[in-house]
Order: sequence, then structure tokens, then C-alpha cells
Amino acid sequence: MYNHHGIGFGFTGNYNEYFGMSTDLDGITYLMLANTLIHKIRPHALTIGEDVSGFPTLCRSIRDGGIGFDYRLAMFLPDMWIKLVKETEDENWGMGHIVHSMTNRRWKENVVAYAESHDQAIVGDKT
Repeated sequence: MYNHHGIGFGFTGNYNEYFGMSTDLDGITYLMLANTLIHKIRPHALTIGEDVSGFPTLCRSIRDGGIGFDYRLAMFLPDMWIKLVKETEDENWGMGHIVHSMTNRRWKENVVAYAESHDQAIVGDKT
């Protein structure tokens, strides 16, 4: 979705990072067309976007100016869980932090929350 492919770039949440010259407009258009086609052919199909940058509008309808995915992966959560398991004793887990992390999302944005990611299996982290 970006001309720099996210390589060497850290996203802070500033909207200028998402909507600017580094945005791959052809890639975004392709995703919008793909979601339109999928939902036209299979109206009950669900599409899930995997995006670590937190791209706004990923899960908003195309009519609303979005990319049209139905859900996004809540990619921060597996990293949060593995960090807690590896670095913090159970009785010291911050419940406020956990609740905030599990519910922090944009308005009308559906997410798939999961506890373990394929990245952890690849690098040999705890399951």
C-alpha cells in the first residue's frame, strides 16, 4: 500500500504518513477493485486485511471512501501477549493496558483479534 513498502519506516498514527506521496495509489485502487469484485460475486464473502501500519479506511466501505475490507487483523495483540508472557509475571499484568489494547480501534472498524501469529511460529517465540 506504500511505495516504500514499509521498509525502514515507522508509523506513528499521523494521517500524513498514510495519505501522501508514499501511498501506492495503484495498489490501493487494486484492493478497492478486488473487494468490490469479491462482494459482487459472493455477497456473503468476508475479506480480511492484514496491515501493520494501521491504515485508516482499510475497513470502511468503498462508498464511504474506504478500501472495502470487512475486517482487519488486530496485529498488535499477538505481540502484546508474547511480551506479557515473556517479560511480566501474571500477577503484574496491567488489566487497563490489556483492555485498552483489545478495544483500541477506529469507529466502525471490525477487527479479528487473535492471540498468536504466524510470525511467532517463524521466529520461535513461545506459543
